[in-house]
Amino acid sequence: MKRPQVEEPEIPTASMADIAFLLIVFFMLTTVFSANKGMEHLLPPKEDIPDEQIDNEEAIYIQIYPSGQFVMDQKPYSIDDVETVHEYVFGKVQQNAKKPIILHTNREAKYGDMVAVFNQLKRVGKELETELAITIPSKEEAERYARFGVQ
Repeated sequence: MKRPQVEEPEIPTASMADIAFLLIVFFMLTTVFSANKGMEHLLPPKEDIPDEQIDNEEAIYIQIYPSGQFVMDQKPYSIDDVETVHEYVFGKVQQNAKKPIILHTNREAKYGDMVAVFNQLKRVGKELETELAITIPSKEEAERYARFGVQ
């Protein structure tokens, strides 16, 4: 006598891809995305100080070019003369320790040139035992300097 063939039980997977797709769509639609708001800060209130009391001091402006030259307060120098940065800034900062220094590097300038000038500025700060106010301008600030004729 022949035994009847027994079918093995199996799970139908034909619609598994459809179910996975629906789950993905469901989770994408119900997920809440938080917007990156950036830093939250309050600006200090504007003080009513008469313009006569504000001491407008000129910053030391250093611009580094791709040609291996830099200009310090509208006087051109070669990057080989980087020691002049130390001498010039030392004299100026000795008179006023809070004098701002703007270090503007051209996009095509060598990174090593900027580092050489920056190291000289840091050396001045160490010798005077003070932290210098060194600023590297953003793209918008650099464009503003160009509008006012600072090259």
